[in-house]
Amino acid sequence: MSIQNAKSTLKILGILSVILGIFGVIAGLGLVAGGGLFGADTLMSGKVTTADGAETVSMVTGMVMAMGIFTAVSALVDVLLGVFSVRASKDFSKINPAYILSIIALALSVISLFMNFAEFNLSTLLSALPSIVFSAVLFLAAKTVKEENTHHHA
Repeated sequence: MSIQNAKSTLKILGILSVILGIFGVIAGLGLVAGGGLFGADTLMSGKVTTADGAETVSMVTGMVMAMGIFTAVSALVDVLLGVFSVRASKDFSKINPAYILSIIALALSVISLFMNFAEFNLSTLLSALPSIVFSAVLFLAAKTVKEENTHHHA
C-alpha cells in the first residue's frame, strides 16, 4: 500500500469507524438494558414457576448482557480507532495509537467470530467477514504509515 493510499484509507475508514462505532455503542448498551429488562420482567411476572426456569432466564439474561457489554466495548474501540486514524491521516507522527487500536480491533473482530461459534455456519462467517476485512485494511494502512515513519526518521 502506498503512503498516499494509506493516508486516504486512514481518513475514510476512520470516519466510517467513528460513525459505525457510535451505532455499535448504542446497540451494545441497548442489549445490556434490554437483557436486564427482559430478565427482570420475566422473573417478576410470575410466569417462571420453577428453579430451573429461573436459572434458564438468568443464564439467558446474563448472556445477552455480556454480549451487549462486548459489543459496546468493541464499538468504543472502533470509535477511538476512527478518531486516531483520522488524526494520523493528517499527521503521520501520531500513528501509534491508531496502530495499536487497529491491532485490538482486528483481534476483537476475530473474537467476535468465535463468540458466535455455537451457531457457526456460512451466514455467521459472511456476517463477520466485513468487520474483519475493515479492521485488517485499517491495520495495513496504519502499519504502512508506521513503517514510513520508521524509515523517514532512521
